[in-house]
Amino acid sequence: MRRLPPLHALQVFEMVARHGSFTRAAEYLFLTQGAVSRQILALEDYYQFPLFIRGPKGLTLTAEAEMLLPTVRESFGRIEEVSLRLIRQRTDVALKVPTCAMRWMLPRIMRFQLEHRDLQLQITTTWQHDVDFKAEPFDAAIIYGSSPGADVHAVPLFEEQITPLCAPELLGKTPLKCVDDLAQFTLLHPTRDHRDWKLWLGHAGASGVVANLGPSFDTLDLETNAAMQGFGVAISDRTLVSEDVAARRLVMPFDTFVETGSRYYFAYPDCVAGQPNPERVDRREPRETGASR
Repeated sequence: MRRLPPLHALQVFEMVARHGSFTRAAEYLFLTQGAVSRQILALEDYYQFPLFIRGPKGLTLTAEAEMLLPTVRESFGRIEEVSLRLIRQRTDVALKVPTCAMRWMLPRIMRFQLEHRDLQLQITTTWQHDVDFKAEPFDAAIIYGSSPGADVHAVPLFEEQITPLCAPELLGKTPLKCVDDLAQFTLLHPTRDHRDWKLWLGHAGASGVVANLGPSFDTLDLETNAAMQGFGVAISDRTLVSEDVAARRLVMPFDTFVETGSRYYFAYPDCVAGQPNPERVDRREPRETGASR
């Protein structure tokens, strides 16, 4: 049987080639520069040819190393991909959920878990609204946008309908009887471009309310939490905050809801096998209480 090259040395070789430097590769691998050099020397001894040419501008690959590098990267990539699938139990379901959807998803996830105790849910929250099942180790995801994208199966959950919301205590201090009264309040924004408030105020026919004023937050969840603490009036999707409205943590002072053209989807890839039927996701929409993105 032919002796394989030292695998750890191949990993070091790939890292040096990626960074173009023994020093930077050593820092990334938490090794000394001497240890990296010894691994490269061991690999060069195995192949009986040099892998790098040292020049005034740094390292360059030899012609032989250029031929070797793509195979090394592909092989380690395939090992990593298979390993990610194997280290999870077969009964695990890895779910990716944007933080903005967790308020709506959490009660449904817990009900699903109670009904399927044999499944182990692994929930990852993220600020991203999409998913790449080829590159990310998830079995399913909640995604948001005007369309679910390509190469995924998607079950529509609900259309985004935005409306203002605030803490009940805030209205006890200052009345909010008409749209123009919003000029007396701090507007909270879930995006830096303030597009949600601009869209809603334009639809509601507000005059004298400046949509660009007020703090912006990185996520809808942060904006909603600020509203709960009475710091101002937020703009959000009516379905996402339905649990908070039902519990009177938030109120919706107006009956005006504006569709943005986006929606939320439950998405899963072709390769998912033996997972729960996505049609069983709880799709009830408590429209009488309202919610937001």
